[in-house]
Amino acid sequence: MFVAGTSAKGKRIPLLEAELLRWVGSGDSLLELACLDALFPPGKFLRPVLCMESAKAVGGTADQVLAFAAGIECLHVASLVHDDIIDQDPVRRGRASTAEQYGLAEALVAGDGLSMAGIAALLSGGPAEHVLQAARVTVDALRHMCQGFMRETEIRGDLACGVPTVLDVMQAKTAALTGAACQAGAILAGATPKQHQALRQYGEQLGMAFQIRDDLLPYTAEDQVTGKTATSDVANLQPTLPVLLAYEAADETDRNRLATVFRGGTDPVIAHRDILAVLTHTGALTKAAEMASSCAEQARAELVGLPGSTHLAELATSAADRQR
Repeated sequence: MFVAGTSAKGKRIPLLEAELLRWVGSGDSLLELACLDALFPPGKFLRPVLCMESAKAVGGTADQVLAFAAGIECLHVASLVHDDIIDQDPVRRGRASTAEQYGLAEALVAGDGLSMAGIAALLSGGPAEHVLQAARVTVDALRHMCQGFMRETEIRGDLACGVPTVLDVMQAKTAALTGAACQAGAILAGATPKQHQALRQYGEQLGMAFQIRDDLLPYTAEDQVTGKTATSDVANLQPTLPVLLAYEAADETDRNRLATVFRGGTDPVIAHRDILAVLTHTGALTKAAEMASSCAEQARAELVGLPGSTHLAELATSAADRQR
C-alpha cells in the first residue's frame, strides 16, 4: 500500500492528501502506483489550496470544495507528467520523473489515469448548477493549457518570437488554471459573479507571478532547491521570459552569444553559463523579478472587499518572492 508524504503543513493538506488517495487509489495496481508516485511527495498544492482558500474568502468552507480541489491537483499533476515527456526531463520535484522511473508508455497512461480521476473528482458532488459551472471554468482553462503547451513547442529555438508571445504562453500554461482554481472554489461556495470574477483575476495574476519566478529559478537557485534540472529549458532551446528580455536589451555581442546557444549543439552546461552571463549583463533577471512583483501586486488588488482573503494575499506575496 502506498503511504503519502508528511511534508504538508496544517490540517488542510493532510485532508487533501487523503482525498487524493480516495480518488486515485492506494497503490494496488501499477497504474495506481505510477499515479501516486507522480502525486507524492507533493509539490506546493498551489491550485487546490487556491480553490479552498477562495471558497473561504467568500464565506464558504474548505470542505465544500475538497473533492473539486483534489480533482484540480490530479489534472495539474497529469499535465506535469506529460510535460516531462515532452521536455524529456528526467527530474521532477528533486527525483526521477514518472517517465524516467516507470517508462514512457507507463507515464503516458499514468497521466491519462490522473486526468480521469481528476474529472471524476470534479463532478463528484455539490449543487449541480454550481458544479457544472465550476467544471466548465476548469475544463476551459485546461483547453488553454493544451494550447499553451503546443505553442511552447512551436517557438523552440526562436529568439525573435518576442516577449508578448511568451507571456501568452505563460497565461495559457499556468495562469489560466490558477485563475480557474480560484473561480471554481468561489462558485462552489455560492459567490456572486462579481466575487468569482475578481478571484479569477486574482488567480491569473498570481499564476503569472508564479510562472515568471519559475522561469527565473534556473538562473537564481540550485537544482537541489528547485527540484528540477536547471539546464532543461536550455537543452530544449526554450526561449523563456528572462532570455527574451535579455535578447531585447542586449548589444550585438550578447545577442550573438544568445543566438549561438539557440542554434543548438552547445553543451547545456556551457549554454546555461553563457545565458546566465547575458541575463546578468542586460539586467534581465531584475526586470523579470520586477514583472513578477507587479503581477503579485495586481493580484492583491483584486482581493479588496473580500475580508476572508488574508491567506490569498500572503500567497501572492510568496509567489513573487519564492526561491523554489
